[in-house]
Amino acid sequence: MNESGLESRRLAIDALVRIDEDGAYANLVLSKILDESTLETRDRGFVTELVYGTTRMRRALDYVVDRFIVRDDIEARVRACLRTGAYQLVFLGTPAHAAVDATVAATPKRARGFVNAILRKVAASGAVEWPTDAIRLSYPNWMIDRLAADLGDRA
Repeated sequence: MNESGLESRRLAIDALVRIDEDGAYANLVLSKILDESTLETRDRGFVTELVYGTTRMRRALDYVVDRFIVRDDIEARVRACLRTGAYQLVFLGTPAHAAVDATVAATPKRARGFVNAILRKVAASGAVEWPTDAIRLSYPNWMIDRLAADLGDRA
């Protein structure tokens, strides 16, 4: 795996942890992280996609990974790793070996086995069968309900 891909994932995970734990704004965290990095333009774009995409699809990603998790006490950094890996697998179409291996390498050592197992299960599970449009789109239920009420069958 190339070093810039690993660093890109680490930076994205760092940003996601700050968004989750500190309630930081994605655009401000991302701007600061990218300003302090030495990444090439292409890699900066990848970090941006990972942060915004993972943030945007958070509800769907939690559904995808939570199907394989029995614990409730997942640390924020480990949860960010799982979401980032799942985003690559489900929404970016990244080959499983690349998404899983690179995400596991960016995961804290103590959680690598866990993240590896969950992401491999996500990769092996194939196409996701979404229980609701709200989860598939990562929208709050009230928004889907409102759209359905306003648009009827066109929704």
